[in-house]
Amino acid sequence: MKKGIILIASCLFWIVGQTQKINFNDQWRFIQKDIVGGEVSSYNDQSWRKLNLPHDWSIEGEYDEKNPMGDKCGYLPAGIGWYRKTISVPKEWKGKQIEIIFDGVFMNSTVYANGVKLGVRPFGWITFGYDISEQVRTSNTITFAVRVDNDQQPSARWYTGSGIYANTWIDIRDNIHVVNDGVFVRTEGNKIKIDTEIKNSTTKKAKVILKTTFLDANGKSVQKIESKLKLHSNGTQKVAQQTHIDNPSLWSIETPTLYKAVSEIYEGKKLVDRFETRFGIRDIKWIPETGMWINGKNVKIQGVCNHQDAGALGAAVPDKILRFRIQQLKDMGVNTIRTAHNPQTPQFYAMCDEIGMMVMDEIFDGWEQKATHDYGEQAFAKWWKKDLTDWIRRDHNHPSIVIYSVGNETHGDVGKDLVAECHVNDPTRPVTSGHSGSEFMDVFGVNGSSEKMGWFDTLPKDRVFIATENTHTWQVRGYYRTKTWYRDGYPNTKQQPYEIPDLTEKEVFTHDWIEEANRKFRKQIFNSSYDNATVRLTSRHNIAQIRDIPNYAGSFRWTGHDYFGEAGYVHGGWPFKSFMGGAIDMANFEKDLFYLYQSQWTTKPMVHILPHWTHPKMKLGMEIPVWVYSNCDTVELFFDGVSLGKINPGTEWDKMQCQWMVPYQPGALKAVGYKNGRIVSQETIRTADTPSENRLSIDGEPLSKSGNDIVQVRITATDAKGEMYPYGENRTYFTVLGAGKIRALDNGSPVDVEKHFEASNRIAFYGLTRAYVETTKETGAVTLVASAILGEKKLITSNLVSIDTQVLALRGTTPKLAIATYYTTDGTTPTVQSQKYSAPFAVTLGTTVKALVLIDGKPSEILSERFAEDEGFVWNDNPTNTKVIGDQAEQAKFTGVSIVTKGADFNGTGYLLFDKKQSGAVEWCQENDGGEAKAEIWIRYSAKVEGKTASAIKLTVNGKVLNEKLELPNTKNLGSDWNIVKVKIKLGRGANNYKIEPADGSTFAIDEIVIK
Repeated sequence: MKKGIILIASCLFWIVGQTQKINFNDQWRFIQKDIVGGEVSSYNDQSWRKLNLPHDWSIEGEYDEKNPMGDKCGYLPAGIGWYRKTISVPKEWKGKQIEIIFDGVFMNSTVYANGVKLGVRPFGWITFGYDISEQVRTSNTITFAVRVDNDQQPSARWYTGSGIYANTWIDIRDNIHVVNDGVFVRTEGNKIKIDTEIKNSTTKKAKVILKTTFLDANGKSVQKIESKLKLHSNGTQKVAQQTHIDNPSLWSIETPTLYKAVSEIYEGKKLVDRFETRFGIRDIKWIPETGMWINGKNVKIQGVCNHQDAGALGAAVPDKILRFRIQQLKDMGVNTIRTAHNPQTPQFYAMCDEIGMMVMDEIFDGWEQKATHDYGEQAFAKWWKKDLTDWIRRDHNHPSIVIYSVGNETHGDVGKDLVAECHVNDPTRPVTSGHSGSEFMDVFGVNGSSEKMGWFDTLPKDRVFIATENTHTWQVRGYYRTKTWYRDGYPNTKQQPYEIPDLTEKEVFTHDWIEEANRKFRKQIFNSSYDNATVRLTSRHNIAQIRDIPNYAGSFRWTGHDYFGEAGYVHGGWPFKSFMGGAIDMANFEKDLFYLYQSQWTTKPMVHILPHWTHPKMKLGMEIPVWVYSNCDTVELFFDGVSLGKINPGTEWDKMQCQWMVPYQPGALKAVGYKNGRIVSQETIRTADTPSENRLSIDGEPLSKSGNDIVQVRITATDAKGEMYPYGENRTYFTVLGAGKIRALDNGSPVDVEKHFEASNRIAFYGLTRAYVETTKETGAVTLVASAILGEKKLITSNLVSIDTQVLALRGTTPKLAIATYYTTDGTTPTVQSQKYSAPFAVTLGTTVKALVLIDGKPSEILSERFAEDEGFVWNDNPTNTKVIGDQAEQAKFTGVSIVTKGADFNGTGYLLFDKKQSGAVEWCQENDGGEAKAEIWIRYSAKVEGKTASAIKLTVNGKVLNEKLELPNTKNLGSDWNIVKVKIKLGRGANNYKIEPADGSTFAIDEIVIK
């Protein structure tokens, strides 16, 4: 065997007459740069990194404000990468039909086999394959090379990842075989229709028998069909068969029963191919007056939108974590996921089939450019039909998929063609979009506009209506404000928001993530975990509307989980790297909103208290709104054992939560839920002392006893009594003993820009840290050791510091480890001659504590933690800024102008100065989730032209010149005094572009724009 060649035959279990699908993920080589000659078999790739797929190289990189991905894609690196893999060809492959399949490569992939170009695929979210039968026939070894080009950025409006982020496969088939994705099963009642495409790739005609056997969930045969066929040479033939199954077990979200169709092709008595297809039996009807009906039951869509990425794991999400996230959403009460705004990997749909999660399967964001270098700009016009056809053929047997979506906040007559092509490939499912080409859609889908007050008063009733993005609310786990916040201010005639009363007359909470003076932009705020930070309405409004309006088929909140990217428009950009609209954060930690939905959408008794009850700077006696979410009949709240009264959760939007105004003092809050007078659920939260320990636990399934696997560990900061410390932000250091390693670390923070991949330590965020640990060997014990220096960063209530080490066995038994810790408080590196840790000790502000941890006498980690006034969260009085926040000029795309930071009263970090000697321009791109509307653009400027009364600019909106010479009347001083000019505009759906250029050679400054 030559060096670098992988033997396939030795591990291949060959079954004659059965299609083989071999996982092809292992032992690839990778380099993150463009090279010349990488497709040639003889190219020396021995210096390249070895890895297993799936792989996302962007998430492995460093965050950087200057990375071209920018705020849209999360400030991570992109670029060009190459993958290579050389295999020896098993003898059993010779004379067979062989195909290499990729389940997802982002983006612009070019695949080679032995230097021969197999093909190019621009779309990054599609499964595709290439026939390599000729290379197998003529070669004893094959070198596969894949060039991935994600260099042009931003390539989407959200994080995409880069590379071969999904599974790869080798398909081995007989020359007479069922075509890949060539089986289509449809059901109606107990009737089954199945189309099977059979390919004869030989040069001779053939007589075959197609035997189709239907198996139930237990593998028992429940029906069989046979068809005799005459196949032409080198051709494909579709065979239609029909039968029925007596008393079938129906697929539903409560009972996701799956059947299997086994297609066998016989040539004479010889079995030449066997192909299995899973499907479910269910009837779905869409009725305008009442929405969706499944198996005769009216079901409201309780949905969320989700992107592909999973926080620190990027786009290459391990199956175990993906399944956890889907189940987590179902536990929240979600019954449908919208794949915003692209197809997900094939295993996602298989998991939804098994779990009982419905899917709105969406393929495209825009039908034209929406991000600078997205698929709409690069390839849509040429590739959409091929990609759409491959997508439906891949997905149409999944019972979980109940509807297709072909666009999001875009427009164009091509929408009619997209819908027609969907119907050709699958006439059984309706087609919708997120407010795109609505006149062509079977189901009327609307994004943010459906949140506006009065929307349902004029809702057309000729079609089923779905709110494809509703609602848009924001929240940071563990952060609270009692004053209502609207993204675009209140009242805003464009958004037509609902009035949401403040919870208190004066803001109760003052703690924040940053000093007000250090906030780069006014948008850079955390949002409250009460349901009171929104664009137009609360999540509670939306829940009530879905429940109470008969012709409201349901909605998809934006989003289920937080995600990377889209960090600028709402959140102000760097260091914000992510979008905070999820009910669950990027590290898979549930926010309070998770429990609101659970209280309304599930029946298993539950109670959840918010906020936490640790407020070190709170004045004693300050009344705090204490909410309890519950699906019980009655909830009783106790403080230190004394009842504060019982409340019955209501059905109106503002009565869904039970609320008590509780004067603050340290102690314990306990919520008790009753049904039929009996206690069925309870929760207790207590005021925590200074953090002194970490608690390690596993979320989801533990590591398997053998095989390659991954597990997610929760690290919770607690006090000495085990109570969670909700402001925990100390750094935890990790060591993995045995057959494992850290895959990535996370904490759910939208502003933590430390590297995730194979990191060894990370700060906590509001008391929690996440560690993803994966195995490095098939067998062997795996143990996680986590060490931290714990205490209040600003020493608010205590000056005591603890050093804690915890051990968690992830596979095998907990080993007996001798752990010793030595520390210093003067910033020097500790040794075994330093002070040995035995108990908490006092420090003063400005102290850096360092610690050496020894495991069985060997150095494991050097820990470091600084305690000072300029460390950690802010505890000053930071009033909530309720002013309308504009888009800053210095953050926009600009050329030929300079950023100026001198002056006065400007917003953000500076402004753009247009010098009369320059002919520059500034351009903003904003996403409008509210549909077409009349609006105003407010341009905040400063101008002072001697001898003139005004400067002039050219204003272009969405490619059309709106005003060739818009006057900017002089202000008193250039760069110190500011004015606003207002211009009426027509706001389009989706991406809107605004461009300002000089019109008369004057000198002027642009600070920001606001769309009202």
